[in-house]
Amino acid sequence: MDRRDFIIKSALGGAGLLISGATGKVFASTKSSKKPPYPYKPIDPAMIEKKAYDYYFKGHCAYGVFASILDTLKESVGGPYIGIPGELLEYGRGGINGWGTICGALNGAAAITSICCKGWKNVIDALYKWYSEEPLPVYRPKKGRKYDGVIPASIATSPICHISVMKWCEKTGFAYDSKARSERCARITADVAKKLVELLNAYHGGVFKPVKVPGIYKTKMECTTCHTMKIGK
Repeated sequence: MDRRDFIIKSALGGAGLLISGATGKVFASTKSSKKPPYPYKPIDPAMIEKKAYDYYFKGHCAYGVFASILDTLKESVGGPYIGIPGELLEYGRGGINGWGTICGALNGAAAITSICCKGWKNVIDALYKWYSEEPLPVYRPKKGRKYDGVIPASIATSPICHISVMKWCEKTGFAYDSKARSERCARITADVAKKLVELLNAYHGGVFKPVKVPGIYKTKMECTTCHTMKIGK
């Protein structure tokens, strides 16, 4: 079955069924016109990091975060999540179709957050700030899928894919098109998915604490990461 024919809808005894072409799992369908945010049930961070890592090799970074969490919520919550295909976020690979813009893992994270969290703005701020400041990747699979050696960590300083990758390449000496770089992005996909569910669990558990993100020139990113010119007078 072609993964792009993701949702096959059929009737059985009057019950709607949805079959995932990606996983082969069958989910019970419910008709609902409710708008987001949708219900959320806590997710195990250790489970989701491995799941997101594996999903990276099905549809890359944005899909890896979005679909791994989405499929988990389909299983635990069902309802409005059922009709949403994880393939919606495949476009996000490589900073959106290879253009190096927003990190695909963060793109997928923002998408799933926006449909399961009323306070999605604060959660996204916390995630993006963490990504920009934390040495990544941290996740270490038992055996790498692209490269099984040590993957050094680096600080992205920005949520931009191109900057994140180049900072890592400069520090490690690996080429941007190397197997090690692909493995690095798979592991960062795992890291982002894990951090996101930690934030979502905290938010829905009532213990989430928003972070302060200073804005300048109408953006929350650090301008000097890319620009050295003076802006304004």
